Amino acid sequence: MGKKFILGEKAPKDEAEKALRVHAAAACDYRFTVRFESDDGGSIISLYVEVEEPSQPLDPGIREALAETKWMGWRYLIVKVPIDYIDCVLEGNRWEE
Repeated sequence: MGKKFILGEKAPKDEAEKALRVHAAAACDYRFTVRFESDDGGSIISLYVEVEEPSQPLDPGIREALAETKWMGWRYLIVKVPIDYIDCVLEGNRWEE
């Protein structure tokens, strides 16, 4: 049986989101957004980062600055997405016709 992943006490959502936004803005120049989501393991905080080629690794400096497995008590994921994904898919803004 594997070890239990201990997260500690969770910070309030608004506090965790604000801190992650500040941290990500200082770590990279990419367009990003923060979302709270759920999976089979419970709630997570996800950092969506727009990159030219999602299949490629992040730059080493950025990867190190953002490489956490938890954020203020929340399980934490970095999700690389194509350019314009945040506006078109996550935030529901539609392209002008």
